[in-house]
Amino acid sequence: MELLQTIVGLTSLVVIGNILSHFLKRVPVSLIQISLGLLAALFLNVHIELDTEWFLLLFIAPLLYSDAWRFPKRELWELRGAIFGNAILLVFLTTILGGFIIYGLVPELPLPVAFAIAAILSPTDPVAVAAIAKQAKLPPSIMHLVAGESLINDASGLVGFNFAVKAASAGTFSLLAATGNFFYISLMGTLIGLVLGFLLNILGDFLSSKGATDVVLRVVLQLFSPFLLYFS
Repeated sequence: MELLQTIVGLTSLVVIGNILSHFLKRVPVSLIQISLGLLAALFLNVHIELDTEWFLLLFIAPLLYSDAWRFPKRELWELRGAIFGNAILLVFLTTILGGFIIYGLVPELPLPVAFAIAAILSPTDPVAVAAIAKQAKLPPSIMHLVAGESLINDASGLVGFNFAVKAASAGTFSLLAATGNFFYISLMGTLIGLVLGFLLNILGDFLSSKGATDVVLRVVLQLFSPFLLYFS
């Protein structure tokens, strides 16, 4: 029951933030939602204990799926070189440079811990990017580059964070193991996503050919897809 109340409460804040964004058009909706969460934590004494797996499943997976679904596929393919370069090289460079900067600002922190913090901050968020870019009026090519990079940079950030934590706890680091793990996560994630996406498209086409065009069925299938991809 407590988990359900947490989910309903967080969802309510998201809905309130989206409503307020229609009245505060010059403020990105992501900043409004962050402010609401901060106010709830400070003045309502809200304390949420939510397991990382639940957070990724309930919030991150649907948001990434929704943004990827709406992203123009032709632009993603045309900018694939720049997108993958930013998603891999830029994230790792940000993690390394950011780690040294954090360590310089807070020398009490061990260097691996500083790298872990930088790895958390390095991947850009596609939802926040889209909200802020609308106000900044970026050129379409720049918007597609930034949004496309933000969709696939999580693998780089997670690998960097994972090995920074291991280095902090065990005191060892293997560049070969980190590189191999990154390519394994990227390739397997891409392969599984392609296979499941292909199967879901076949299922949708099959249902359409049989006259199963019920709106409820389509909505349930769309809601089910990101959770299936996450568990896979």
